[in-house]
This record gives sequence, C-alpha cells and structure tokens, in this order.
Amino acid sequence: MTNTEEIENSNSPSETVINFFRLFNEADEYSLNVMFDTPCVFIIDHKIRLFEKYSDAVDFEILRKTGWEKSTINSLEPLYEDAMTSMVRFNFSRLDGRDCEISNTDATHLLVKKGNEWKIKAVFIHGNLELQ
Repeated sequence: MTNTEEIENSNSPSETVINFFRLFNEADEYSLNVMFDTPCVFIIDHKIRLFEKYSDAVDFEILRKTGWEKSTINSLEPLYEDAMTSMVRFNFSRLDGRDCEISNTDATHLLVKKGNEWKIKAVFIHGNLELQ
C-alpha cells in the first residue's frame, strides 16, 4: 500500500493525525501535501500564516539542522467531531538521533471531511515552534 492509499484509508481524524506524524518523520512532502486541504492555515504563537500547500510551510533541511530526527506523539485527544469537521488536540516531542527531547509542544489540528477522507485544514501550535 502506498502512502497516498494509506491517507485515503484513514477512517478517523485521530488516525489521520497519527498518519501525519509517520509521514512527517519520513519527510514525505508529496503525501503530506495530499493529507492537507488547500490552502492550509498555521496559527503559531498567535501568528496566522496561509500556505497553498503543506510543503510550503515546513523546511525539513532546516529542521534537521536543529538536530531533529523524528517526532513522537505523547498524547492525543479528539475534542470534537461531526460529519464534516473535527478537532484533535495532541502533545508531541521532537527528538534528536539519541531520542533526547529537543522540544515539547501542544497543538491542535482542525480537520475537514472531503469525500471519504479526513484532511488537515488548520494547525494551531500553542507556543512557538520553528518550521522553516
């Protein structure tokens, strides 16, 4: 099964968020772009930015220069879901190559249902987090 097929088979908003982290750790920009609705919105530390596609928001090369090797979900909680929208709150850590925590962040994804797929529409980062 390809990454795109896995995205299309995400049956719940929580599964979509979990799949997002797997694709993020693989730095799979194509599949991440498919996973996000366009345009997508990032609200980080009360600053709002709009991107035509997800890969415009994140620079994996710059992220690697910080020592980042992977990100892990520490907790995940569905906050709301109806037939067309959902919000999932989670906490995650960025880890270096020795699994030492570089950062710990609280975030929320707003997801929208497009056909049979859940797509991430907005990312709310509670605090400051560098993406580029």
